[in-house]
Amino acid sequence: MAGKKKKSTVDRGPTALHKYCGTGFEEFYADPPMTPAEAQEERENIYHPDLPFVERIEACIQRYRARRRLGTSDQIFNKYLFLGGIDSTPRMFSGHVDADFQDMTPEERRAATAVDTVHVSGGGSRFYNDSDRADWDVDFAGVAAGFLSENLPVMTAWDYPQMGKAVGVLENFFTYVLQHDVCPEYDANVKEALAVCQRAKVELPQTHQALLLFPGEFNLALSELFCEDYYFFGEGEFQRPANFAPENVVKVALSTAGSQKQYEAAIEGLANKSIKVVSEEECGMEVVSVHRPSTDSRNLVRSVALDKGGPFAPIGWMVAKPCLIEDGFDRGEHFELSEEEDTFFLDDAILSRLEPGFKLQLCVCELNIGIKFIKQARLVLVEWHTFLPQNLMLHFKEPVPNDRPPQSAAVPEAEGGPAKVTEQASAES
Repeated sequence: MAGKKKKSTVDRGPTALHKYCGTGFEEFYADPPMTPAEAQEERENIYHPDLPFVERIEACIQRYRARRRLGTSDQIFNKYLFLGGIDSTPRMFSGHVDADFQDMTPEERRAATAVDTVHVSGGGSRFYNDSDRADWDVDFAGVAAGFLSENLPVMTAWDYPQMGKAVGVLENFFTYVLQHDVCPEYDANVKEALAVCQRAKVELPQTHQALLLFPGEFNLALSELFCEDYYFFGEGEFQRPANFAPENVVKVALSTAGSQKQYEAAIEGLANKSIKVVSEEECGMEVVSVHRPSTDSRNLVRSVALDKGGPFAPIGWMVAKPCLIEDGFDRGEHFELSEEEDTFFLDDAILSRLEPGFKLQLCVCELNIGIKFIKQARLVLVEWHTFLPQNLMLHFKEPVPNDRPPQSAAVPEAEGGPAKVTEQASAES
């Protein structure tokens, strides 16, 4: 009995990756040099500038897959392609046998077995269609920003090593596009996408760590004092101190970070128990500026010793303005944002991880002494957070015409419709 023939790099195309070359994502990996014939083939036939962009990028993605072993990163790469309108779903009923490939060149074999398609026509509403491109733009950086800021944290559950690996896959792909001169007209945009990847490595973990440190001692103290329905679960890194004294926390914080007027109003209100919450709202806020406590202020806070509480956390403040965090919901044409800026006192541990431009989804309460505080932080997002409408098409199904007439007063039960529960019960009995 003849042994099973092993696939060689010849079967997978002239630029296929040898197994002994690794996966293609190693730190110091470099693509092997192409022969003059291969370079000429790419320059004159595959990636010629006169060819439509959709043909060039489709060939690029297919050849890139042949040059890399994505492994577990395949799902990450497919998701990125989907957000860009590229169909990478497996082809149904497209099985092949060896006899089908006998008369094909390696390039034809790869095209026959490829799963990545940029639809020239058809393909449904879920993907890009070159014959109906009215609502689409070529934007490598925009799709990268949307994928990294919106989808990647959910897919990896904020697993930093996995996130770094996913960012590396995108960087590797963008570098491949530039090296092979796939679309020189979009080189600047591809370089912008690489810059987004560099920012993602630093800023995505930064926003996550900031979220885990909310609400901080000062906001926790105000929430416990003045929000009757408040309960702190302590699911993040920040935990309620064992000897927590809310009133002392407020006094120390406002004496070092607040104004004289705020401090006096808080002292008087705490004494006669007249402070109360006058409003509570869910809102999106964008960080305008961050003011961390000075060295003198930190030393002063650390030196405070009271009967209850302590050591106390240094407090600074941030200035923020309302913003709209896109999430796919339509707010209507009359939706307007206020231009008024607000100041929020925060622990220095949180402020050290916030930067101007970061966006926060907050539950904000206002006291009758004019101080606003953060009852709960639900999201902390990077400045370049982007929600792509393509996310809404993930589970979309094309509508199917239904010839069955609807129910009406004249015809309570349309033909083919579900029977009444009472009739079903009587029939069963």
